[in-house]
Amino acid sequence: MERLPTWQIAIRRLGMPIGEYALKIVLPASIFGLLIGAIIFYISSGLFTGASGLILALIFPILTGGAAAVWPLIETQRHAISIEREMHMFITRMGILSLGDAGAQSMFDILKQMGDYGALAEEVQAIETLVDRWHTNLPEAARIVGRQSPSPIWGDFLDRMAFSVEAGQPLEDFMRSEQDTFQSEFNTLYDTRLEAVDTLREIYISLTTTGMFLLVISGIHLVLFMTGTLDDDPWTVMVRIRWILLAALIYTLLQLFGLISFMVLIPDDDLFSRNDMATDYKIKMRRSWVLATIFGVLLISSTLFSSFLVDFTFILDNWDQYGLLAVAVIVTPFAVPAYLVGREENSVRRRDESYPGFIRALGGTAQARSSEPSATVRALKGIDFGALNKSIDQLERRLSMRIDSDHSWDWFAADANSMMVSRFIRIYLEGAQTSGEPAGVAELVSKNTTNLLSLRRRRALSSGTMQGVAFGVLVAMITSLNITISIVQGLGSSISGVAQGIVQTDVAGIPQLSGGFGLPVLDDSTVVEENIFLFKILVSILVLMMIIILGLISARIRGGGIALSIGQMITMLWVAGFTSFLTAVLLDASIGLFISGS
Repeated sequence: MERLPTWQIAIRRLGMPIGEYALKIVLPASIFGLLIGAIIFYISSGLFTGASGLILALIFPILTGGAAAVWPLIETQRHAISIEREMHMFITRMGILSLGDAGAQSMFDILKQMGDYGALAEEVQAIETLVDRWHTNLPEAARIVGRQSPSPIWGDFLDRMAFSVEAGQPLEDFMRSEQDTFQSEFNTLYDTRLEAVDTLREIYISLTTTGMFLLVISGIHLVLFMTGTLDDDPWTVMVRIRWILLAALIYTLLQLFGLISFMVLIPDDDLFSRNDMATDYKIKMRRSWVLATIFGVLLISSTLFSSFLVDFTFILDNWDQYGLLAVAVIVTPFAVPAYLVGREENSVRRRDESYPGFIRALGGTAQARSSEPSATVRALKGIDFGALNKSIDQLERRLSMRIDSDHSWDWFAADANSMMVSRFIRIYLEGAQTSGEPAGVAELVSKNTTNLLSLRRRRALSSGTMQGVAFGVLVAMITSLNITISIVQGLGSSISGVAQGIVQTDVAGIPQLSGGFGLPVLDDSTVVEENIFLFKILVSILVLMMIIILGLISARIRGGGIALSIGQMITMLWVAGFTSFLTAVLLDASIGLFISGS
C-alpha cells in the first residue's frame, strides 16, 4: 500500500475536506487580516499612504491567510518529528520485549500504555483500535496507520512489520532483526534533516541580507528626505520614520519566518532528565536564578534611578558606540545561571558518552553472577566509567544501605541528570526483569544509545556551523549599518556646508538651478543628526530582536533549554556591543583623517 503524500495526510488529519477547510478557516482568516489591515490603514492615514499604505494593507491578509493555509502542513511536520523522536525508544523496547515471552498483542498492550511516547503512543493506539474495535487483522491495521502517518520512517516500519507477519515470521523475530534496519533508515532520515538545516541556513542568510538592504535604503531616505525635530508630537515623528518602520516590519517578519522554519524542521533534544529529586545541581540552579534576578533588578533599578541624577546625553549622542554595551551590562547577571547550565551540559554529554560501556558491563555482570543488585554494581567499582563514576559510587552506596532498589536507580538517573540515562536505564531494568536476559537487554540498549550519540555528534557539527554563521551575520549587520550611519553623517556634514554656503542665495531658485531637483534637508540641515539618532535607536531594537532569534535558533539546533538560549543571547550581545563600538570608533577616525587630509 503506497504511502499518501504529505499534503494529503495533512488534509486527512484536518477531519474535513479541503474545500470546507478553505471556506471555514482560510477565508475567515484572510478576511480577518484584511479587516486588521484596513483598520490600521484608516488609523494611520497620513502615516502610510500610496505604495506604503497598500503594502501595509496587504501584509496582514497575506499573513493570516497564508498561516491558516500552511498550518496543517506545519502541524503534520511537527507530529512527524514528535513520532521520530521516540522511535529509538520504541524500537529498543520492542526488541527487549521480544527477548521474553510477550506475544504480539501483549507487546502492543504494554506500549500503548506508555505515556512518555507522546505522538507515537497515539499511533500505537490507532493500530489497537483498528484491531480490537473494527476487527482488522494486525498487518492490515499496520498498513492503514502507516499509510496515513505523517512520519515516513514510521510508515515504512509498519509496512515491513505487516509484510513480516503475513509471511509467517513471528513478531518477536521481526523486532530483533529490525534493530539494524531501523538504525540505518533513521540515520539516513537524520542526515537528510541536517542537510535541510544547511539549506535553511543559507535561506536565512539571504533573507537577513535582504532585510538589511531595505534598512539601509530606508535609513538613507530618512536622513536625506525627511525633516522635523524630536520635539514634534509622536504621530509626526512616526510619519517621519514611516519607511523605516515599514522596513523594520518586513525585516521582523523575515526573521520570524526563519525562526518558525527552524523550530518546525528541527526536533527538540531534551538533554537533562526530568525528575522531582532535590539534587545538588537543582539546588545550585535555583540559588543562581534567584541571585541573578536580584542583581538584575537592582542593576536595572539603579540605572533608571541614576538617569534622574546623571546626564546620559553622552551615551545617547554616541548610541552606536555605547548603546548595545550598556544593554549587555544590564543583562549580564543572567549569564551566571547560563554558565552553570552550560557547564552541566558538558558534564551530561560526557556521562552519556560513558553510558553504553557501563550498561554493557552491568548486563554482562548481572548475567554472569545472578546476584543481588548491590553486589552486581559493587563488582563494577574497579572499572573506570569516566564521568559516571561518581553516580555509580552513590548508587552502590544506596543499594548497600538496603534502600529500595527502584528508588536507588531513580536517584542514579537524577544524579546523572541525563534524559538518555534516565529513560534507557528504566528500559534496561524492566527488560532484564521480564526477559531474564540482562546481557542481551544491555547489548540492545548499548547499541541504540551508541547510535543516538553518533547522531548527536553530527547535530553538534551542524550546531557549530550555525553558531559561526549567527555571529558572522550579526557582525556583518552591525558593521554594514554603522557604515551606513557613517556615510549619512558625512552626507549630513556636506549638506550643512552647502546650506551655509547658500544662506544668501534665493532658496526658491535652487530647484531651477539644479534641474528641478532639491533635497528637503537643504531647508533645515540641523535635522540630519536627529534623523541619524532615530535610525540608530531603531537599528538597535532590531539588533536585539535578531540576537533573541539567533539565540533561539542556535539553542534549538544544539539542543537545550531556555538557559542555554539566554547564555547564547548574552554572548552575542557582548559581541554585538564590541563590534558596534569598534566599527563606530574606526569609522569616525577614518572620516576624521579624510576631513583633515582635505
